Amino acid sequence: MPRLTRALAPIIFGGILIGPFVGAPAHAAPAVGSVINVVVDAFTPLIPTRGDLLRLTGRVVNSSTQPIEQVSTRLALSLQPLVERRQLSEVANTPLMASPGDISVSPVEGSSISVDELLRPGEESPFEIVIPISDLPLSSPGTYVIAVEALGNQSDGSVGLLGIQRTFLPWFPKGADVTPIGLAWLWPLADWPARDAEGTLLNDGTPLSLAPGGRLANLLSIAAANPVAVTWIADSELLQAASDIANGYQVLRDGELVVGDRSASARAWIDGLRTAVRGSIVHALPYADIDASAARRVGLQTDVVRAITRSPVIAERVIEQPVEGRIAWAPAGRMDKRTANLLAESGIDRLILSSEAMTPEVLGFTPSGIADFGTAVGSIDAILLDAGLTSALGARQRTKGEVVLARQRFLAETAIIATEPGAPAGRILAAGPAEIRWHPDVNLLESLLRATSQAPWLQPANLEELRRAARTPRKRATYGTGIVAAELDAQFMSRIKAAESRLDRITAILDDPSAVGPPYAAALLRAQSSAWRGEPSVGDELLDSINAGLLKRTTSVRVLSAGTVIFSGDSGRVPVTIANDGDQGVTVGLALVGQPGVRLESQPLNGIHVDPGKKVSVDLEARVIGGEPLSVSVQILTPSGSRYGSPATISLISTAYSRAAGWVVALAFAALAVFVVIGITRRIRRTHAWRSPKDDGSQAS
Repeated sequence: MPRLTRALAPIIFGGILIGPFVGAPAHAAPAVGSVINVVVDAFTPLIPTRGDLLRLTGRVVNSSTQPIEQVSTRLALSLQPLVERRQLSEVANTPLMASPGDISVSPVEGSSISVDELLRPGEESPFEIVIPISDLPLSSPGTYVIAVEALGNQSDGSVGLLGIQRTFLPWFPKGADVTPIGLAWLWPLADWPARDAEGTLLNDGTPLSLAPGGRLANLLSIAAANPVAVTWIADSELLQAASDIANGYQVLRDGELVVGDRSASARAWIDGLRTAVRGSIVHALPYADIDASAARRVGLQTDVVRAITRSPVIAERVIEQPVEGRIAWAPAGRMDKRTANLLAESGIDRLILSSEAMTPEVLGFTPSGIADFGTAVGSIDAILLDAGLTSALGARQRTKGEVVLARQRFLAETAIIATEPGAPAGRILAAGPAEIRWHPDVNLLESLLRATSQAPWLQPANLEELRRAARTPRKRATYGTGIVAAELDAQFMSRIKAAESRLDRITAILDDPSAVGPPYAAALLRAQSSAWRGEPSVGDELLDSINAGLLKRTTSVRVLSAGTVIFSGDSGRVPVTIANDGDQGVTVGLALVGQPGVRLESQPLNGIHVDPGKKVSVDLEARVIGGEPLSVSVQILTPSGSRYGSPATISLISTAYSRAAGWVVALAFAALAVFVVIGITRRIRRTHAWRSPKDDGSQAS
């Protein structure tokens, strides 16, 4: 048994390590039986033609615990092209040393090369396989499975297959009978909107992304080099942030507020964008990519409307050309019916979804990525991102090898779609990421956009062409509790709703609410961004910053009065002083609220104006019922009568009941005195009445 364990150890260990080199998706099962990892770092040409040399370079890695002798590599190819998209998934998801269903590959004659006479554990050796395309057994145009196999001496001394890496080879030579499909690249430009109401950045994320080599800078440069192939879809909040950064900004670094130093990069990015989109249609997403579903659930429909309607205006101001603003990108590729109704009622007529959200009812081929989406106000366009293409774009891209596998998977998906039997001409697919804040590899995108223009089975298309494509009946998938759980949570959204109420009260008292209302309203829209689904801690930090600013403004207008006020009777005047430490004048009201309220009678005082940096004292009439001291809240009111800020507390004492009590005691004493006098008088009279008859009897004798 120990000997069997030692023999199996390299196999099991190799099987564990080979897993990360599976092409796509990232969760594919690990290889079983591999002791050599095969990594393909380069695959050329991108679009093979007759007369080309096929070149695959990479590395073989000994992932076992034993040295392997006489390591070599060779090329293998499927005998027939694939005919269905499901076969792609079978190839990608099957463990490398197992056969993917009925799909098998055979060694290509003359492709074997020696790599290393002795490959020790953990060591790697490079390989390069170069073979004329004409020497490959390509029976007909289509998409083939191609593999690099690693061979070496096994424990019994025989040469065997010890590792493999599979990918795909689309083959459409000149003159091949293929009807190209249109490919509309939806190119989102969006970021995490971590800016508070003062415009302060909570981190350096956006400036770094705009700088050369950053995520957004790369996306711009790639698309600018392929303007025909892309449809620009931008978050107006990002454009606004870039413009603000270009004009100078402040950012929090390690808790310290500092002046940002990347304004020049932001200016260059905006200039580059203006040049790149000239002559193109730019589509503006709702401001900050608001999480419309989460907002609707807590009653913030007005925010959704505002995010939709204000977005084109902001975008046009930055890029200096007209913008389309009737498009929304559904987070997670799904949208519930009520939110879709809200979006449609707010002016949205194009909704970007995953193709899995609306599946064809009966069809044997991949239809165009466009469908009718019914809403309460009529049908709108569902722009359906092909799920297979989205999966390829989202495959792991940490290494050159993973980029090659993702690229070939994407090309294979499109090539098989183009050759599906019974499919009509004129189909157009929508390609784009699952997440609008995407960070793909530059080489991957450059090669795929180049292929969109050069591959014989593809041709560039735009969003308007896609909208004119033929539509097929589709069945809408359920939204699902799991997708609901991914939304911004209800507690967070309730905090936003409370913050909006505070903002309403602040702006209600200001002489110029436009100086405060719009910046804070925009910041609260940024706090509702779907970006915080994946970064909840940053969303919390943003909302905390907004609330801190609102609290500071709220407490700048306050009541200074405190202590005790004594009335000479049961009513009197209560002196109150209001201080305004803010930067503009306010108009407020004042009210006294008794605790309990039945013991106090008082009318609010309205129309009190306090200039910035000043104090104003006023008197409020009040009547106290009862003789005990009464605790009273002094509450500032908005012009509409809503309570503003925290109240001050004073105590009211009425002396009227003390004097009344004194009169009662005096009257009681007087009455007692009268009773005493009357009693004494009666006793004297009775005494006289008793003595008088006796005196009369003695005189008679």
